Amino acid sequence: MHLYFRRGLALCVVPFMLLPSQGLTADRFNPAALEIDAPQAVKVDLSQFSQRDSQAAGVYRVDIEINGEIRRSEAVTFARAKNGTLVPQFTLEKWQSLGINTGQIATLLNNQPARVVTEPQREMPEVATAFDFARQRLKISVPQALLNRTAQGEVDPSLWDDGIPALLLNYSLSGARSWMAGNSTDNHFLNLRSGANLTGWRLRNYSTLSYSPPTGDDWRSAYSYLQHDVRSLKGQFITGDTATPADVFDSVSFRGLQLISDDNMLPESLRGFAPTIRGIARSSAQVTVRQQGAVIYQTYVAPGAFAITDLYPASSSGDLMVTVTESNGESHTFSQPFSAVPVMQREGRLKYAFSAGKYRSFRSGARNPYLGQGSAIYGLSNGVTLYGGSQISDHYHALNLGTGAIVGDLGSASLDATWARSQLGTYTEQGLQYRLQYAKTLADPGTTLSAGINLYSGGDYYNFNDASDWRNEDRNDNPAAKKSQYRAELTQTLNDGKWGALALSWYQLRYRGGMNDQQTLSVNYNASIGEISYGLMISDSRTHDGFNDRQIAFTASMPLGRTIPDTWASFSASGGPHAPSLYQAGINGTLLKDKNLSYNLSEGYGTRGEGNSGNVNASWLGSAGQLGGGYTYSRQNKQLNYSVQGSLLGHAEGITLGQPLPGDLSALALVKAPGAAGVKINNSTGLYTDPRGYAVVRYLNAYRRTRVALDTTSLPGNVDIDSNVLSVVPGAGAVVLAPFDTRTGGRLLITLHYHGGLLPFGAMVNLDQQSHVSGIVDENGQVYLSGLPPEGVLLVRWEGGACQARYAVPPQDLQRVTQASAQCQ
Repeated sequence: MHLYFRRGLALCVVPFMLLPSQGLTADRFNPAALEIDAPQAVKVDLSQFSQRDSQAAGVYRVDIEINGEIRRSEAVTFARAKNGTLVPQFTLEKWQSLGINTGQIATLLNNQPARVVTEPQREMPEVATAFDFARQRLKISVPQALLNRTAQGEVDPSLWDDGIPALLLNYSLSGARSWMAGNSTDNHFLNLRSGANLTGWRLRNYSTLSYSPPTGDDWRSAYSYLQHDVRSLKGQFITGDTATPADVFDSVSFRGLQLISDDNMLPESLRGFAPTIRGIARSSAQVTVRQQGAVIYQTYVAPGAFAITDLYPASSSGDLMVTVTESNGESHTFSQPFSAVPVMQREGRLKYAFSAGKYRSFRSGARNPYLGQGSAIYGLSNGVTLYGGSQISDHYHALNLGTGAIVGDLGSASLDATWARSQLGTYTEQGLQYRLQYAKTLADPGTTLSAGINLYSGGDYYNFNDASDWRNEDRNDNPAAKKSQYRAELTQTLNDGKWGALALSWYQLRYRGGMNDQQTLSVNYNASIGEISYGLMISDSRTHDGFNDRQIAFTASMPLGRTIPDTWASFSASGGPHAPSLYQAGINGTLLKDKNLSYNLSEGYGTRGEGNSGNVNASWLGSAGQLGGGYTYSRQNKQLNYSVQGSLLGHAEGITLGQPLPGDLSALALVKAPGAAGVKINNSTGLYTDPRGYAVVRYLNAYRRTRVALDTTSLPGNVDIDSNVLSVVPGAGAVVLAPFDTRTGGRLLITLHYHGGLLPFGAMVNLDQQSHVSGIVDENGQVYLSGLPPEGVLLVRWEGGACQARYAVPPQDLQRVTQASAQCQ
């Protein structure tokens, strides 16, 4: 009989041997059947496969799943139970950390927490375990009565990882050279966010450097602070430059101490902001965003409507001043209102903040008074929330008291009153602010409405920022007092989105005497017809100096996938009574395998003497950073711009270059896969391990389980890996290590001979006693091994026997599978 018959017979018979028996005695297969026509073969060893769960006992890295929900990923020790299955060897303390109330299990009463439950089937009959070896998953089934009550999606705080000691630096350098009327000007802006992590403490700094000849450079350190979790209080302790929260009072920037609750520590089921800035550029323009006088964002946009969605404000409220500088040097500024959402809290939830320090006005030579502030928001039953707070300074006192409630089918609303007394030079003023906030979502018609009203009475009301800044100007007259402030935002999907979506936004600020009034109204409509998407935006702004700026913009885009993959054609038109009409057409898309090279080309024409214009720009995102550049031209000027962004992460084993990090240097993972260079990180555009096997993974959610995965198809030829997926739970701002167990070395398909014949089918082969390099001999006496050093000794064991075999992998074959044979002695 041929070898093919023997091999086929083995493959057909072994699966039947793994099926459970229905009789009173075990089914038995005669292993001699596998030795037909093979008198030279040693007796087949099927002891490893004669029962279910036949894998060897030992340590495996697995996902632990409880009632269908993955709780964690870690190395677990398994032992073989009497019934032949592999069962976990957990201590009582470990079972309890998994959320199982072992105090309710009679057989485990009065046991020490460190005691190992060696036979969970007998000692914990209510709990069932099953090891899914193929998926490397430990499945645990527990009656609900034995589970400690936890919120949906909650992650055990004991798993929160403070990470490794690390130094961080995120940099963003951008600039442009412009030519106009025969003259050239340069502008460069460097944004540096640096930090250091050690034993849960996080030091952060944000600095900027702007350079524009001939005025020279302007270096500023915007803020520095030191932070640490206070997990027992579900909060954060911060010392340094920070800002008070904006849920009770307007946010105040200060330098001092703060203890504040952190909703991120709560499960998502128990817990919500940076605004989107929209505007219209008349040409290729520079957009600068300031908050409290400090530049917090700067970018370059193409002509037409733009939207900024990646903003990281310095504080959680306070109007944003947006300046659009056109290519001809003209600029226009508008205000973007920014405040927190209504303050509703769940029943029993206490949200708190206590701050003390010195006010930061961002003005050179300013007198910065000391400030103490405290606030609390507490959720009562029946959907009611109470909140209040106090601000105390040598020139300012304020008290706030309010309540929020669910108003039946009408939505939710909050109403509060703030009394404030301000010392303004020789004047002492006091007044009241009444604030009403409202929110409602109607899922069926797709309507979302939010509104706010601030009314001021009882004299002149000033918040802490206004009162402090006025004193710094040494003025003897009273500042303009606010009379009222209104805002309303409405979004509406039409016919379940088939007809598009409509968004309206209105904001009005009025002062006593009618001076400095401001108002903004915008209407946005977006829809699609087939693969064509289009939008219409109308804006009307009235600034404090009485100037009205009305503009309208239309945009449309469609994919060219059938002709050019990953490419879109676009068209835009914009104009207004005080602005030229601009028409622009272009294409944009992505290139390369990872779609990490984006580009945009456009050509336009403007009325009122603007003439032709155009721009081309591209951006490439790699593992070590992001590069961008562009060229724009118009009748009046030409401009070249560039951007270089990236990060450096210093750790115990060196420095790893990375992609641009989030603005607040939030949680990261450091992938460590020794010897695995150039391996792609799944779900991360353009990210691969460096020559040492390291990579920095961004955008991890603090206190949430995140899976980090390697693309095994990109592994080098001499590298194997046991598991390509890890689960991490980083703390806020932590750099957590994601170590992958790689095996670097040769790959060998070796035929092992023993006493003139072949080794038995099922014999176990190991590189040494501790090595994870192992394999099982097949029916031809062959075994496949990976991660081997160039030479060594293989240890072979089977029922009733053992031997050793020497091997060698030629250096030129380390990147491919080598076939060899050896004598086992």
